Amino acid sequence: MNAPNKNNKNAFIRFSSAGIQMGLIIGLFTWLGTYLDDKYNNETPYWTIGLSLFGVFAGLIIVIREVIRMQK
Repeated sequence: MNAPNKNNKNAFIRFSSAGIQMGLIIGLFTWLGTYLDDKYNNETPYWTIGLSLFGVFAGLIIVIREVIRMQK
């Protein structure tokens, strides 16, 4: 069995950090959406839905940029 080389470890670390960043961004925007919905007493959570979707797209952009950067 081959020992993992340094490039595999670097790739794992880079993807792990991108995943953590994506999770934090989604969590932050979802929290902000619930805060705004509570502040403005919305019956339908428009802010939560909109900002959490924005967080998902922003997180995906970060992951896609990281993958493109790794391929260079």
